[in-house]
Amino acid sequence: MKKANLSRRSLLKRGALGAGGLMLGTMWPHRALTQTSVKHRYIFAYFDGGWDVLLGLDPRNPATTRPDQHLIDTGYGQLPGRYQARGVQRAGNLSFGPAVPPEMLAHAADVSIINGVAMDTASHEVGRRYFITGRFPRGISAVGSSTAAEIAAQQGDLSPIPHLSGAVEAYAKDLPAFATPLSINSVTDLDVALTPFAEIDPTVLRAVQAFQDEAPGCEANKLDRDGLTTSLLRNQQRARDYIEQQLASVFSFQAQTPEMQALRQLYGIVDGQTGAPDSPEVMALVAAQSLKNGISQCVSVRLATGLDTHSAWADDQAPRQERGWRALAALLSDLKASPDPADPGRNLFSTTTVVVFSEFARTPLFNNLRGRDHFVGNSCLVAGAGVKGGLTIGGSAEVGMMPYYLRLATGEAVAQPADSELSTGDVVYLTPKHVLATVLASGGLDYSYLREVPISALLA
Repeated sequence: MKKANLSRRSLLKRGALGAGGLMLGTMWPHRALTQTSVKHRYIFAYFDGGWDVLLGLDPRNPATTRPDQHLIDTGYGQLPGRYQARGVQRAGNLSFGPAVPPEMLAHAADVSIINGVAMDTASHEVGRRYFITGRFPRGISAVGSSTAAEIAAQQGDLSPIPHLSGAVEAYAKDLPAFATPLSINSVTDLDVALTPFAEIDPTVLRAVQAFQDEAPGCEANKLDRDGLTTSLLRNQQRARDYIEQQLASVFSFQAQTPEMQALRQLYGIVDGQTGAPDSPEVMALVAAQSLKNGISQCVSVRLATGLDTHSAWADDQAPRQERGWRALAALLSDLKASPDPADPGRNLFSTTTVVVFSEFARTPLFNNLRGRDHFVGNSCLVAGAGVKGGLTIGGSAEVGMMPYYLRLATGEAVAQPADSELSTGDVVYLTPKHVLATVLASGGLDYSYLREVPISALLA
């Protein structure tokens, strides 16, 4: 028997005929991007590894904070000179730590900080999945769906890629197929997903397309008892739509057009490091381009990595965190300068809610390696549509930084609430559930599945 000699190209072509949408389409005529009808968009920006909030969202004055008295060591004196010079930075009603760059301070009036978030865990997997889903994991296994998937499911199938997740865990359990995330680890993955692998002869292309468009037969209908066939056909059609609409061109970040050159300058994409396919700068630009071009309605992106600094804290934590904040600042500026594709009279910042989080904070005291370990307290930042800016919500203790309780109506931190306030629910032990309920409520969406209420003081 003669052995088949399959080259990579011929193998891809054969795969194209079987798989359909992702590999067919180079010969389809260009079609304009879908005109989105989304009224409210969401971005979830993740800082991976557990950030030090003393350097970011919950700083302390080193002149009045003593490790022996307050069980808090700011460590600011160990940092490189530019961070020591910044110290605690005031911008409007907000305070930021030395890792937050001036570009981010410029947005202080439009963002709000939530301090004193109780994570009830010091595990990376548990904390991350708790903040992503709003439900405490079973063991380390996520429970339910990502908030972004829940949002897409409630909003409906309104964009080519309703739920895009860039290097962030994402789940969609018992939700419509369109809410399932398109998960990528870098812009390279996105390019692969949106670009045909091979050109197909027009005659073959028409035959394959006709085959795909035929109604499923009896066997397929039998398989559809659990929605398998419907999901397969829907994903196949969506993949073809990606190609028809030439979505990949939106993410060609090395293009020499004036628009892309301006975007590279805004995001600081100037060399091989900042231009890496999974860099914070590139992932922030992926989020912006997805919303600006009506491609997605919910986007999750990783904006910082390497924050698990049990050692080398003084060298690593501040620069890595700063890079994420700088990427976020560029993203916010981009949203403010871009018209909403569904309502050109408004900018995207006014119609997009942004949530910035990490899985937990780091201990306020150093370990014996001069690093910081995992801590059960946390902070986060919110901005944009449906939430007020310029507020600090909640707080942590002056001794030890454990989370305080929160008065929902005012956003005030409460050290020792009265039993009556706790019994009526006016004062709560603040968790990711309350934060995500607020995020859902900001867009008029149902948050009842979280079994907690929003932070009313934060809702616009």
